[in-house]
Amino acid sequence: MGQVKVRDATVAGIFYPDDPSELEARVASLLEAAKPGTKNAKAILSPHAGLDYSGDLSALAWKSASDRNIDTVLILSPLHRAEENQIFLPESDYFEIPTGRIIVDRDLVDEMKDCGTLMSVNDIPHFEEHGIELQLPFMTALFPAARLVPVLMGKPSQSTVKALSSALSIVFANRIETTLVVLSSDLGSATEEHIAAACADRFLRSFLAADAKALLDDLSTVEGCACGTGCSSAFFSSGLSRGTKARLLARHDSSASRETGEERLVHYAAIALTDD
Repeated sequence: MGQVKVRDATVAGIFYPDDPSELEARVASLLEAAKPGTKNAKAILSPHAGLDYSGDLSALAWKSASDRNIDTVLILSPLHRAEENQIFLPESDYFEIPTGRIIVDRDLVDEMKDCGTLMSVNDIPHFEEHGIELQLPFMTALFPAARLVPVLMGKPSQSTVKALSSALSIVFANRIETTLVVLSSDLGSATEEHIAAACADRFLRSFLAADAKALLDDLSTVEGCACGTGCSSAFFSSGLSRGTKARLLARHDSSASRETGEERLVHYAAIALTDD
């Protein structure tokens, strides 16, 4: 048997507590306070800033799916500062956070790997990226028995969006009833407040309308567009959202913790996609 590969936590103690008891209590408190109005979401959009910044919104998004019977959690996240037009799948068998290890569904990862030449099995991008890791404390709290399929989109482009969309359709079309799709994304950021707000508003309009083309167009036309724009476009064009309606649960920005006007202002939101 080969050696088990583990993707260790990289932002524990920075974005969220590294003490297991403290992390468990913090996530439980956030989930207890969350009142999403639904608990049967088919897919969610959840931010990936630190818990102090957007943990309340992540809790809202995750709790909106908490009544579902989930076997698989599919997390789609951007790879920030990516240079390559590729989709990165993990080599790791487990993703680890302070409260435990999450099993990667290697069979589904292998199926996605076979969906095209832009699919790359490579742990290095996963070690460098926090967008998936920030979702895992909520996954372990609500769906401890589920398996993980963690997917990073490299440089977003028409080719990577098309490749991911096709893979999602092929691999998950017949599994969607027991799969929770998690789109890990902030809404947009800029040092200028009006630009950050405009980016967030534009992304929300396109996302809430399930407009894959508008989201794709934003990749090349909008300054400071939402980091998860490419993943969102791929998700909607895959057909996995068919029969659902996107509901904005809440949104806010980072202005409360902004110390200077030179610091980037970031907008966040929690969105649930429910049966229409």
